Amino acid sequence: MCHKSVGLVQNIVERAGIATVALTVRPEITWGVGVPRAAYVRFPTGAPLGEPGQAWQHRTILRAVLSLLETVDEPGTIWELPFRWRRMRPEEGVEL
Repeated sequence: MCHKSVGLVQNIVERAGIATVALTVRPEITWGVGVPRAAYVRFPTGAPLGEPGQAWQHRTILRAVLSLLETVDEPGTIWELPFRWRRMRPEEGVEL
């Protein structure tokens, strides 16, 4: 999905009083739209939650993103998540 479109929708939803958090692989675009809060992962475009079919990666990243709803109060914050792209098995840990 387009980073700009998501950011614009996110701002509308926030104005309605519903907290949101975006997940981005292009923070410069997300920042330019002025989203209230976002999580940045250094992953390839098209794979912000990790490798296809790796549900454990998806859950790990999604939990980290959703936790920002409770911890980020400063508008316009883009938080870089600690995950890095590399292929691995679940038993190796959560470093993606």
